[in-house]
This record gives sequence, structure tokens and C-alpha cells, in this order.
Amino acid sequence: MALWGKGDARWIVEEREDAKNVNNWHWSEVDASVPSKKFFKEKFLELGESGTEGSVRISEVTKCDGEASVNNRKGKVIYFFEWNIELKWCGKTATSNDNITGKIEIENISEENNEDDVDITTRQTKNGTEHTKLHQIVKSQLAPKCRAIIGDYIKYLQVTHGKQVVLPTKKGEGINSQPSKSKAAPPMSSIKQKMSETVISSKPTESVENKRTDINLNDGFLCRVDDLFHCFVNPDKMKAYFNGAADVDPREGGKFSMLGGMISGTYLEIKPNESIQWHWRFKDWPANTYSTVTLKFKDTGSSTELTLNQVGVPQYSVEQIKSGWYKYYFNAIKRTFGYGSGTL
Repeated sequence: MALWGKGDARWIVEEREDAKNVNNWHWSEVDASVPSKKFFKEKFLELGESGTEGSVRISEVTKCDGEASVNNRKGKVIYFFEWNIELKWCGKTATSNDNITGKIEIENISEENNEDDVDITTRQTKNGTEHTKLHQIVKSQLAPKCRAIIGDYIKYLQVTHGKQVVLPTKKGEGINSQPSKSKAAPPMSSIKQKMSETVISSKPTESVENKRTDINLNDGFLCRVDDLFHCFVNPDKMKAYFNGAADVDPREGGKFSMLGGMISGTYLEIKPNESIQWHWRFKDWPANTYSTVTLKFKDTGSSTELTLNQVGVPQYSVEQIKSGWYKYYFNAIKRTFGYGSGTL
């Protein structure tokens, strides 16, 4: 046993008196979905503009669909979120007391997109000169403010929820800590880059890194076998449920990369409508660490059953990888193409 103040710098009693997740080594996660919805509602309902032509304001958040989570592993903070929002606007012109309405649709809010890449569509409920006047105010003044709120949302996740998964150590290291001699980060062009992983200086032991295990999952889809099979080999379909974040060469020996390189690998074997085998890795895994994924497709008559076997998964990341299969593949496919049938 090391003496107080000596030995391994990661000594749990010295670094954290509460003995909780020393050096932020263990996987931890915060579900930020509910507070994110509250953030959006409060921010959007504050928006309004007035001028010589009239005044408009956001009167209601009519839709806020999506989810958000903040994860920590080995002192790295990773943000995942996906939102589609619809707002109702209303207003009056300077020459009319009629209550004029319309809506704003904000789509593709995710860690993969810069706020400038988010799709914002404005609409007016009815045609007419007065409606068009206010619609122009919405397009030119309210829409940019909506885009700015998406940028503020990034900072909100970092400040409010990032600190919840990275606990401070004796030296005060936390979500905002940086190595003392680190260089300034280069300009970042995407949300995921802006929320780049913060590394706390603690190196995991090799024995922990090398532990491997397997994952076995089953799910059902209300579609034909060939429809589901194409969701894993058709580049257009894969880009659809990955929101464009998929680079795929679907042939044996072909490479693939999804979510900005978060997932990558190689097609090892393709048997049409029967099975697919991948050499597959997650970016957070140790260098040159790959698993083998086998997907098998079975026609049950009324639906298609998908069986997944993944061999060689780092033990510490099992729950994260399981969650990812459902979030980014299975549930995303059901949501995008209407194949939902529930887990078998």
C-alpha cells in the first residue's frame, strides 16, 4: 500500500475524498433530453422582432423531438444529440390588426452538423400582402436568431452537463481542464469538433484495455428481408438514417466510415439477403483494435428478424456499443423508413 502523498498519482483516497469515479476512468452518462427541451422552449419563446412593417414573435414550440446525452470515458467527454423542432410564429402588421401566423421548422440539429448547416424553413399560413410582409421579417430576422440559439445550445451542454460527467480531482481537473503546455486548438467547423473530447491526464492500465467480450442482439423490423438488407449496403439508405454522416463502399474489401469517423471498418463478406460481416471499430477504442460484426437476416413471414453477433468488444465499452446499435442503426432505420416493430 502506498504511503499518503506518495506512490501512484491516481491514488483514490488522495485524488477524490468521495472515492467516486477516480480520474474519470469509468464510463458515465447523463441524459440531457428533458433539460434540453426546457432550454429550447425558454430560448425560442423569448424571440421577437418589431419594425416599421410590423412585429412578430415565437408564440409556441409545437414540436421538439429528439434526445441528447453527455458521456465520459477515460476523461473524454462525448456529446450525442439529435433534434427536430417546429415553432409557431404570430404577429401583426403596422396597417392591420389581423393576427397573422406561420411556422418555422428546424431540422438536422446534431453533433455532426455546424449550426450553419442546420436546415431552417419558414412558412406563412396564408397568402396575401400582409402575411408576406411578416414572413419576410421572420426569414430575415427571426431565422438567424433561431440559428444562434442552436450555437448557444452547444455551450449549454458543455457548461451545464459536461461538468456532471467529469468530476474534478485534487488538482482541480475537470471538464475545462487542459494540459499545461497544450497548444491552441485549430479552428473547428462542426459541432462535434467544437465539443471535442477533453482529455484528463490519466493513462488506463494495459490489462483493462485488453479485456474483450462479445455482444449478441436481436431486433425485428416490419419489412421484407431485402429492404432491411439494403439498409446496410445501400449508401443512399445509410446516409438517410445517419443524416448524411456515412461514407460507404459496400463491397467485400470496401471501407466504411460513419458519424465523422466515430465508426469505421471494412466489409469482409456480403451474402445478399442472408448475412453481412464487418471488421468494425469505434474511434474511442485503443489503436488498431477491431471487432468482428456478423449480421444475419431471417424472414419470419410477417417481419424480418435481424441477429447481430459482435466478437472482440473492449469490455469497458459494452454498454455504450449496445446502446449505439439501437440508437444509430436499429431505431434510426425504423424511424427513417417506417420499419418499426419493437424489440424481439
